[in-house]
Amino acid sequence: MKKVFLIILLIISLICFYLINEINYKKIREIKLNTVEHPENLPTKEMAVNTSIWFRNLKADFYWLEAIQYIWSNAISSKYKKYLYSMLDTITELNPFFEHPYVIWELLLPEYNQRYEKLSKETQEINIKQWVDIGLKWIKNFCDDKKVEAIKNDEDAYDFYKLRNDERYKNPCKSYKIAYNLAYIYFQYLKDPETASFYYRLSYANENSLEWAKMMASIMKWKWWDREKSFFMFLNMASQTDDNEEDNDKICSDFSKYLIKYTTDKRFVLDWNVIKQIEETRKKIFPPRKNDKWEILDAIWCEHYLNKAVRELNLIYIEIANNEFEKKYNKPAKDATELLEKKFISLIPEDPQSREDNTIEYFYNEDLKHFDYR
Repeated sequence: MKKVFLIILLIISLICFYLINEINYKKIREIKLNTVEHPENLPTKEMAVNTSIWFRNLKADFYWLEAIQYIWSNAISSKYKKYLYSMLDTITELNPFFEHPYVIWELLLPEYNQRYEKLSKETQEINIKQWVDIGLKWIKNFCDDKKVEAIKNDEDAYDFYKLRNDERYKNPCKSYKIAYNLAYIYFQYLKDPETASFYYRLSYANENSLEWAKMMASIMKWKWWDREKSFFMFLNMASQTDDNEEDNDKICSDFSKYLIKYTTDKRFVLDWNVIKQIEETRKKIFPPRKNDKWEILDAIWCEHYLNKAVRELNLIYIEIANNEFEKKYNKPAKDATELLEKKFISLIPEDPQSREDNTIEYFYNEDLKHFDYR
């Protein structure tokens, strides 16, 4: 009889334990869901720091695991973004040098997929601003303030060789990643190519950064319509390519160095004759390519950088003429052909990357209010 009683008692205890555990689980889920729905209920980052004493990193890890678990469970929903900012802001306050939260935030926050996300334009803009706040916190925690300011303001910091080798600039940050991602955010989402160009340069100054960062820094400059700066940045890259006689890099590099000296002379005047001479010299150095496909490595050859620089010079020449056109007709020319027909230019520059089956022309882009190419 005692055995039966004990067995019944054991069964009742297990059932009670299961029910209590189930109730607790539901309550914990409810609390977590409430936290997600109302991130304002999370401890403030100041409170989290003040109550962690000597265990900040441990507490940051705990919050990080909570955040990751929630992301994977709710990746299709956009609700996690509101919660995630508060959580990651707190994590990076507890452990400022924990890089993963910054990277995850950059990947998830600015993106918007209308197929499964229902966010207002205002909310999307808030998300982007929050990412910038997190990214700037990374810059503050991971970078040398003096080097960041020098790269931002010094003329020498536009020289990519000095950017990588001069002690004033080299290795300004503990990692290149967030600066590179910030550059993308500023251009893609905030439509600010000037700031994007700066962050690409900041990223490139780190020895282990992507080579592509210097190309993007130069491209962003012309998108800010600082074509002269972009011209010299591309020429600078061309002049610093490794000597490789088989690929004409030595000749190309020397020609680029000559162009830098020639165009910075106080007596230099940009006219049709200069454009023609550069075009003819470039064709002698690089005979026109046949209709073959360019290799990926072409993007880091001297010829590629030089071609980009020459395009910028062509567009500077055209835009100077278009300024005079606008003064006379109170409107811009529609393309380079109209400038030629009305004798504001003496020739239409040939784009260095034009091919028999891929002609590139210069035209006035109404959306950008500047001359562009297509």
